Amino acid sequence: MMSFENKRLYQVIGEKLKEKILSGQYPVGTKMPPERIIAEELGISRTVVREAMIMLELEGLVEVRKGSGIHVVSTISQQSSGLSESEEEFARYLIEEMKKAGPFELLQARQVVECTIASFAASQVTKQDIDLLDKIQKESYLNADDTDSAWDEEFHIQLGKITKNSVLSLIIELIWFTRKQNPLWNQLHEHIDSSNINTWADEHGAIVKALQVKNSKQAKAEMWQHLESTKQFLYDASSAEDTPYDKYLFETKPLDI
Repeated sequence: MMSFENKRLYQVIGEKLKEKILSGQYPVGTKMPPERIIAEELGISRTVVREAMIMLELEGLVEVRKGSGIHVVSTISQQSSGLSESEEEFARYLIEEMKKAGPFELLQARQVVECTIASFAASQVTKQDIDLLDKIQKESYLNADDTDSAWDEEFHIQLGKITKNSVLSLIIELIWFTRKQNPLWNQLHEHIDSSNINTWADEHGAIVKALQVKNSKQAKAEMWQHLESTKQFLYDASSAEDTPYDKYLFETKPLDI
């Protein structure tokens, strides 16, 4: 069951509208108020209202009739109780394939994705976001020697949330889930020296400073440098004879921001 905190805004709005349908405030056979009215009443964008209506339509509660608006057609939700067979099959495939990714391939993906996210986050960040990042930073300095640092994951996932884009946020969560489940990464991670981890908090701090002044270019550059230094000391920690590692990805020319 999805918690209230983890729901997207359109889902929260959809639940509120569903309650009004079930309570009879919007009776079966009547039209829903226009998107503009609902948006103004709830203080949200019409895009969110539209997404909420699509959710209700998928549940069979409302029906969109061309030229006539959105009509309430039922009080019985047809919401699916779980994943379909094809969805479960794809989820298993995705997890297994991501486990096969080499550790340096994973770092390369992180550089491409997380640098872009850091740049976008700088344009979206709020004071509340900065306060939360500062809290994570304080935790990082208290646990700077922990090679399995929860604060590191928390920091990067929070950057995804700052974008206010649920797809980007989920991509970051998927990358970090893969990082924890990937056997090659876990094996290589054992070579990490705590002195290297001590630099992560400072590198995170440089990213936060760029976010504070909403400097997208600098945020992207600081994230790049953070992941580049991580890649480099992991590269140095793994021996040349470690054939399972995909070091060839970085032996010629690193990615450029």
